[in-house]
Amino acid sequence: MKTALTDRTLGYMKFDTERTGNEALTAYTKAVFGCGADYIEVTSAAAAKLDPADYEEKYILRVTNSYDCGFCEANRFAYAVISSPYIRLLDKLPEDQPVIFEIHADEYSAQAILLYLHRYSFVRRIAAIRLTGLFGDSIASLVKWCRNNIFLPVDICPLNSMLTGTTDAAAAEEAGVRMLTLSFGRGYYFTALEQYVINRCVVSRNPMPKDVIKSMCIASFVFSDIFGAIPTGLARMLDSESESMAVYDTDSAVMYRPFRAKKVPDRRISYENIIDRKIKSIGLEHEIENAVIDMLKKVNFSFYKEITKRNIID
Repeated sequence: MKTALTDRTLGYMKFDTERTGNEALTAYTKAVFGCGADYIEVTSAAAAKLDPADYEEKYILRVTNSYDCGFCEANRFAYAVISSPYIRLLDKLPEDQPVIFEIHADEYSAQAILLYLHRYSFVRRIAAIRLTGLFGDSIASLVKWCRNNIFLPVDICPLNSMLTGTTDAAAAEEAGVRMLTLSFGRGYYFTALEQYVINRCVVSRNPMPKDVIKSMCIASFVFSDIFGAIPTGLARMLDSESESMAVYDTDSAVMYRPFRAKKVPDRRISYENIIDRKIKSIGLEHEIENAVIDMLKKVNFSFYKEITKRNIID
């Protein structure tokens, strides 16, 4: 059975609802679906800017208050997701609305929490269970245990706070989990959807389809416009100090390094680096200070730049 992918970015990241138009949200969701997502999780504010005709097939509504429950009364979604702090809202949702119950757990607590849930009557209202957390090497055995002991579809949302999110997601999919929840453009806490899709193609040795590459580019552009932030992967590319930014041309043996445009310095302001400040703190006369700095630059300018960047004498 195919593992469904959910993108949760619109379910938790805030954006300016007045500035962001329906066209931008529609373009973003269309591109994310083009990247491979089967569902997109949204808040009621985001859902209000999307086509209601797609709610039941493509969207998951995150419920955190009574207004969300009312929105769900008027519109049926593929799922409504409720995390454990908001479980009291479950009774306010329509009986025919499928619900995902989200639990924060890890490799040590997940099984105990799932067994404990069976004591509560609200379990009968749940259509699937989402486990959000760090699972490590036990992810495959956890998915297998859930399949044999929890008679509900399981959705795994692997966190990336230990840089293991993509690996956990791959292991969960290989183990046959019903759903994976990821987050486009984010990789510091949740696992980036685009990174997982790319890695899955690399591992399986299948070339990425051109339409998926195009969708990732479009989603990245619109993401920046909506959230006022650069997607995680692009943010790393724009970090000129990052050693991981080198791009190698194996044919010509040349290394290229992307860079971001820098603001032209104001000539009226004096800019000092750490070496300049260190030399000037010695207490030498002004002419001698300038002579020492000029000498360092002339002797080995590349060394001067490197030591300035590293700040090793601060």
